[in-house]
Amino acid sequence: MKQRIAIGLLLLLSLTFFSTTALAEEGEVEDIGDLEEAGDEEFEPPELLYAPEAEYSDEAFDARIEGDVILEIEIDANGDVTNVEVLQGLGYGLDEAAVAAAEEFAFQPARLDGQAIPVILPFRINFSLPILPAEFTGRLTDPISEEPIAGAQVSIRYEGDQYDPAPEAATLTDEDGEFSFSNVPPGLYSVNLNIEEYREFDTDIELVGGETVDVDYAVPRADDNIVGQILEAGTRSPLAGMEVSLMDSETGQVLRETYSEAGGAFAFRDISPGEYILRVRGGDHATTVFDVEVAEEEVTTGTFYVRADDYDAFRVETRAERERAEVSRQTIRLDEVRRMPGAGNDVIRVVQNMPGVARPSFIGGQPVVRGAAPEDTQVFLGGDNIPLAYHFLGGPAVINTEMVEAIDFYPGNFSARFGRATAAIIDLQTRSPKTDRFHGYTEVDVLSATGIVEGPIGDNWSFALAGRRSYFGLLLPPVLSAIGSDLVVTPRYYDYQGWATYRSDGGNHKVDFLLYGSDDRLEVIFPDGEPVGDANVQITEIGFDNRFYRGQVRWEWTPEHLPIDTTLMSSFGLNTTAFQATEDLFFVLDYYQNQTRYDARLRLTDDLTLRGGLDAQIGNVVYEFAIPSTSDGNTESGPMPSSLTDQRQTPVIQPAIYTELDYRLFDRWQLTPGLRVDYYGGIGEVSVSPRFSTNFTLTDEVLLKGGIGLFTQPPIPGQAEEDFGNPDLSSEKAVHYALGTEWRPLDYVELDTTLFYRHNYDLVASTSAERLDDDGNRVPLVYDNRGLGRAFGWEVLLRHYPRNKFFGWISYTLSRSERYSPQREQWEPFSFDQTHILTILGGYNLPWNLDISARFRLVTGNPETPVVGAAFDADDDTYRRQTGEPNSVRSAPFHQLDLRLDRRFIFDTWRMSAYLDITNVYNSTNPEG
Repeated sequence: MKQRIAIGLLLLLSLTFFSTTALAEEGEVEDIGDLEEAGDEEFEPPELLYAPEAEYSDEAFDARIEGDVILEIEIDANGDVTNVEVLQGLGYGLDEAAVAAAEEFAFQPARLDGQAIPVILPFRINFSLPILPAEFTGRLTDPISEEPIAGAQVSIRYEGDQYDPAPEAATLTDEDGEFSFSNVPPGLYSVNLNIEEYREFDTDIELVGGETVDVDYAVPRADDNIVGQILEAGTRSPLAGMEVSLMDSETGQVLRETYSEAGGAFAFRDISPGEYILRVRGGDHATTVFDVEVAEEEVTTGTFYVRADDYDAFRVETRAERERAEVSRQTIRLDEVRRMPGAGNDVIRVVQNMPGVARPSFIGGQPVVRGAAPEDTQVFLGGDNIPLAYHFLGGPAVINTEMVEAIDFYPGNFSARFGRATAAIIDLQTRSPKTDRFHGYTEVDVLSATGIVEGPIGDNWSFALAGRRSYFGLLLPPVLSAIGSDLVVTPRYYDYQGWATYRSDGGNHKVDFLLYGSDDRLEVIFPDGEPVGDANVQITEIGFDNRFYRGQVRWEWTPEHLPIDTTLMSSFGLNTTAFQATEDLFFVLDYYQNQTRYDARLRLTDDLTLRGGLDAQIGNVVYEFAIPSTSDGNTESGPMPSSLTDQRQTPVIQPAIYTELDYRLFDRWQLTPGLRVDYYGGIGEVSVSPRFSTNFTLTDEVLLKGGIGLFTQPPIPGQAEEDFGNPDLSSEKAVHYALGTEWRPLDYVELDTTLFYRHNYDLVASTSAERLDDDGNRVPLVYDNRGLGRAFGWEVLLRHYPRNKFFGWISYTLSRSERYSPQREQWEPFSFDQTHILTILGGYNLPWNLDISARFRLVTGNPETPVVGAAFDADDDTYRRQTGEPNSVRSAPFHQLDLRLDRRFIFDTWRMSAYLDITNVYNSTNPEG
């Protein structure tokens, strides 16, 4: 934009003129100076009638150029400008601007003896930059509580000599303690702050034209000579509403009383010099006394730490609960995890204590939900599908528990937002790093060490770094040696997480940057001279690898004036699974995966909400393998290679869209129809999955619920490969039915019961059938979709949420999981079927910062296929076992008691905890495998 400025016009009659003609003929241009020297003639100089403003060029304005442009202007007998020349310029486009303005001048013509004549007129056009006003803003806060001070008078007065009269103004701070002055002439100002109950505050400020000066003023209270802050010992959390009493140190008489304000701040004023006792009490905190001394004309300040009665999750916390759109969902919070025996402080492992969840294998850990295979359950972290939940050998979760705010567990009938699973969903809700101050946490046990550090970075950013490293690979070899094993086993795992979170000033935008991963490695080395294998392959050691690395960006946006909130997430990473025995026997699978998810929720009315979004997985699976040759090494065409080695890759393209409608009818009946459409690129299939759930609030304490829906998932990588599987496979499918009720007689006691039925069809199953390839040759079909399955049962959960120093629940599941056998034309127990699953657990806060908790589990044994005999193979000189009916017997029931004892040690600015977690207290012998 062009800057415009008024021009100053002066007749420069004292300048040296350029024409020396004494008397000009009519029509000639005469110099004013010569005409004045004519003597007897009466001369009237020209009069300026119209002068437009010259335009300040952007170049000159940015360079802050000021000064005069001197012109020579020729004016004819009509008063019109006929020619303009620059005698002295400034450059930066100002010369051209001056000429352009002068060419538009209009004059009353000069006259000689009353006759209009042309003249040459020197002109000076002055370019001066405008004086830009300044902006002055700021905030007033209490130095102790850091709370804003509202209603304070802020006055400013100019202290220079450039303006007369001196500018001055005054305003009041708003509820946020903020004030603002606009269009203030630049210069030095005095600032006066006048606040009731606070000391009068005076200072100076230099305001610069065209700029905004922003300040923060912390104003001490008037006459406060004891000023302090009450914090909770160990957590350093500010404590408001605590009773603070000032007492005579000799008699114990209470002299003054007050209560701590927001931020834990308190103050006493006009206290005489001397020694006093400060007593703090209130809430769930121990009464604590401190010695304080007040000196003459000094302010006694301090931070006073008060211990809580209980440092635990069992204290009351108020949380807003989200609307229920699912038939079955259990939310487990971090406060229940930290005291749960047998869970190893692991938030995901707690899921194993929920209804419908079977006991995993001893060295496994992957969830088995309602009798389904582990791969039928998916785990999500912030909307990102992670490949595994636990480290190997039944180790801890791959995500640091301290970074998980809560876990939502859906044993069935889950929302259309989730897909590619036919059993259950585990959804980890991550928390944002803390913003109040820096925090650190470390945990060391006999198997691993964990550490985390987090805190703010400026006003809008915060960060967290966490990591865990096992070292039981150092402990396991001595244990194996002690029990007489010659095997050498060297396991290790580690995981890491890095968070950075940005929050906009208005709170409408939140962006999370996450980097996380997990790496597991297990090596088994056989004793010297005792390799495992046969004549074709000799194995001296085996290595297993399972790892993933992931980067994620998540943006949450809630528009200020629109009834919508959105989340956009995108992640990219590598999942690797590897096995190696020899150079001729190994398998490596690398899955390069990108997941992008967009979720939006639009509140159409108070009773109607529309949700929808995009969920896409795109990647590439690369696998390399080697299989030892089973021939003697020679054929008619020549020697055979010692192994068959190949490398393959398969693209993964799996986009999906979903929509879901929440409608509340009569303020009691919630209807949630949903639809999900998946495309499985590996098999070229479009899957349409309608779903519906509903709940009805019968009374304030009783909720009825039910649902039905279709759920699909693609074959696992490799099953649809041309050479190793069947490229004509379709997706596996399951129809979920559920009906249940929830009764909540107290806000912290809940009884939840659900009847469920799951019908699985188009399951991928092994087959001995054959197919014709493109050349007409008969090749093994390997897999088909003829598998059928079903699971049905009843789940009960009686749960006491953390309250009154106690938490716990009783969980019972009666279920049956079966697969149909075409050969025997009958339903048979599935390998993961466990008929009865009972879990009883609870924890209680004892005095002296002690916690005790216990868990008891009683589970039906897994189905097994019995060995009924053996046949001697003379060719190999071995016995080959003969098996009975598949899964026709069961292992013995599993039962186990776990105990945990925690003791906390509280210091002013940090805490330390020690715990003893005993698994299988009475040493129950439970068969496995």
